[in-house]
Amino acid sequence: MLKETNINDALNFCISGIGAEQDIDRCYIFINKIINGNLKLYYQYEWCNTNIEPYLGNPALSGLSYDEFPGLYDSLSLDEPIFGVVRDSDNTLFKATMEMQGIQSYLFTPIFSNNDFWGWIGYDDCKNKRQWTEEEVYALHTIAKNIGLRLNQDATASKLKTNIEKFDFYMSNSNQAMWELDLATNIGSISNNWPSILGYTNDEILDAYDLFFENSHPDEIDKISSEINNYIIGKSKNYGGVRRILHKKGHYVTVKYFGMIKKDKDQIPVKIIGTYIDISELTDKEYQLKLSEEKFRFIAENSNDLICQHDLAGNFTYLSPSSCEILGYKPQELLSKSPCNFIMKKDLKSIQKYYEKIIQNELIGEISIRFKNKKDCYIWLELSTKVIITASNEVVGFQTSSRDISERVKNERIMKVAFIKEKKLNELKSQFVSMASHQFRTPLAVIYSNSELLDIKLKHLSTTIIDDFGAITKRIKSEVDRMTLLMNNILIFGQYESRNIEKEIQPLNFEQFLSTLILTYFDNERCGRKINMEITGSAKIFYSDETLLTHILTNLISNAFKYSAGKANPQLKINYLEKEIEIQVTDYGIGIPKKEMQNLFTSFFRASNTTTIIGSGLGLVIVKQFTEFLEGKIELQSQENLGTQIILLFPYAQK
Repeated sequence: MLKETNINDALNFCISGIGAEQDIDRCYIFINKIINGNLKLYYQYEWCNTNIEPYLGNPALSGLSYDEFPGLYDSLSLDEPIFGVVRDSDNTLFKATMEMQGIQSYLFTPIFSNNDFWGWIGYDDCKNKRQWTEEEVYALHTIAKNIGLRLNQDATASKLKTNIEKFDFYMSNSNQAMWELDLATNIGSISNNWPSILGYTNDEILDAYDLFFENSHPDEIDKISSEINNYIIGKSKNYGGVRRILHKKGHYVTVKYFGMIKKDKDQIPVKIIGTYIDISELTDKEYQLKLSEEKFRFIAENSNDLICQHDLAGNFTYLSPSSCEILGYKPQELLSKSPCNFIMKKDLKSIQKYYEKIIQNELIGEISIRFKNKKDCYIWLELSTKVIITASNEVVGFQTSSRDISERVKNERIMKVAFIKEKKLNELKSQFVSMASHQFRTPLAVIYSNSELLDIKLKHLSTTIIDDFGAITKRIKSEVDRMTLLMNNILIFGQYESRNIEKEIQPLNFEQFLSTLILTYFDNERCGRKINMEITGSAKIFYSDETLLTHILTNLISNAFKYSAGKANPQLKINYLEKEIEIQVTDYGIGIPKKEMQNLFTSFFRASNTTTIIGSGLGLVIVKQFTEFLEGKIELQSQENLGTQIILLFPYAQK
């Protein structure tokens, strides 16, 4: 039974042999199985004598409960055989079941596997009311024990096989190999994993010890020989370390080795068994990590910024040397301390919220806080933070980079105060300009109206008087016009400077807009000249502010007339380009001296050749401001005594 390969063949052979030798009519085995938490009986193996009805496969004998046969489980589970004559049984159900099968005498012996009640073997005598002798019961009980041993053997072999398979799988899929050194012969053997580590096949490695010793790094050969000798003679309690072995391709492989000595019954060392693990990749990573750490230290120690590392509680775990210069503290003075002890109380809430967002992985920029330095003075620090995470993506701390921005904060405050003052000054200036402009309008209007009244009254006097006084009233009206123009431009300029102008963008019929503008402002020039208008390209809808465009074009066209008196008519050209509209205003007048071109868009600047011509020096400034306000561009070309051309470019639509 112990030699049979298959357990089923072994059990069938066993019950057949017992039945025939012991003159038994039926020999069978019931197996215990736990189904849904309940212990059940299953009729699995059977041998029957000649003319005895078999019951193997009968569903009535599988899935039975021990509860149906009182006392059966109690005795068998205690490794006690049960035997007797059927007619003498007190159990009615048991008696009826046995008699139904024609059984007159029975013997049940329990089978234990690894101390667990596995099942039991039954012996039936259907011909005689057999009285079982003590020797028979003992012999058949012993056979049941041997069956248990065979079951234990199978379970152990199965478990061992599984463990060996697991071990082989681990070894074949790891960077670890085994080795063994026979101390009597000094010959070493190796596992199949060595080719993947050193590149040699098993056939190429005739003696593992010689290969490993000879191929060791020259700097380590003496150390290796000394270590193993000291371990063998008992000088060292452990044998292990790290060494380099030459790969077949010529490079060195770093391995971590460990060995354990085996002794005979007389405590004499006979062999060493051990492992090698290829840690080349790990060693390389450690080297790269060391380089990274060195780079970090170099950057941190040579940076003007303060670089710190903190644990999850926020306490300092590292500070760069710049802490001396920025905070006045040496790094060791702040290690393990909390920054909260140095941060101004007003800033604590904001810094706590900042770190909460950092932990929640919400992208966030920099934050400014006040930090008490060693002189007990608060300085402004601007810091940025990144989390420190492990390979498993676990947050273990923070790294901050801070810089002293106290001077910047001070300058910003000064600039803010200056800005407020400038704003107030601009408001006062705007109010004054507005007030002055309006206040001047009334006396100017009175002067102008009285000049016209004088002209009316002079009509009844002599021609000589009319000519004399007419010249005077003409000069008065001219200067009033000059003052009115100046006041209007100053008022517009003041509104723009104080940011009181808003643009109202709407679609324009630009050609109709131009016709109305020319008819309104330039149709009755005193010199009788007209502006020549030319339009090229296909008309497109132009979105802009009508009022601001009016200021721009009236200033440009007025200048074109004013600075080209007695010359050819000025020209207005409109060109519809693909993405923008181009407006050109050209005159053939006095032009602008080349050396004065750089000052053209300066407030109140007037060229040296315009002293006899009325102007405020604000017209071109207003044109440039409003053009850029409407997202346009301005370009000016001029040559003294030949004329001036101004080109404006506007997008068709405002953003």
